[in-house]
Amino acid sequence: MTATRARRTESEPVRRAQLLRAARKVFRAKGYDGASVSEIVREAGVAQGTFYLYFPSKKDAAVSLRDGLMETMAQAVATAVESRTSFEDRLESMIAASFKVARKNTDLFKLVFIGADETHPELHSESPEHASLLRVTTDLFRDAVDAGEMEGTDPEIAARLALGLLQHAMLEAFVFGEGEEVDRLEQGVSVLLLNALRRKTR
Repeated sequence: MTATRARRTESEPVRRAQLLRAARKVFRAKGYDGASVSEIVREAGVAQGTFYLYFPSKKDAAVSLRDGLMETMAQAVATAVESRTSFEDRLESMIAASFKVARKNTDLFKLVFIGADETHPELHSESPEHASLLRVTTDLFRDAVDAGEMEGTDPEIAARLALGLLQHAMLEAFVFGEGEEVDRLEQGVSVLLLNALRRKTR
């Protein structure tokens, strides 16, 4: 069986994943603005029409990569907080898990936050995957408030603010800082959030 024929019989999820791998490689090499659909399909070894069966535009491929990153991060955070007991341990594990995912996917993190300068707001729409991460964090904070381990506050608001700080620290580490001072930024976020959220003993 030829390679071309094998590609034609691949399932839709496999073909979609193939296109996303190619898009990721081209985005990494060319950047979002420099990448083109023609280069993506050339990398994937498929006809240009095949790309449009799965993604209406280059933007949609980038958004799918973003959603995949957010899903990976949400799953990593959920697993991290489940394996710990105290609020302090769970919060530190959440931060460590987030940084670990970002370290392994620096190229995607740069793609996701390419619109930090608001040049590409289309890459910053809310996604179910981001909502999942917010839900995990909100549940963590709600449990801590109920257990008396965290200062009494609105858990969702606290989660949104905490994730905002975490996101900015990862931007500093992996986008603006090009991977410099990662450990210092991770530690800084941990200290700031623990000091802000942990229940004060009186």
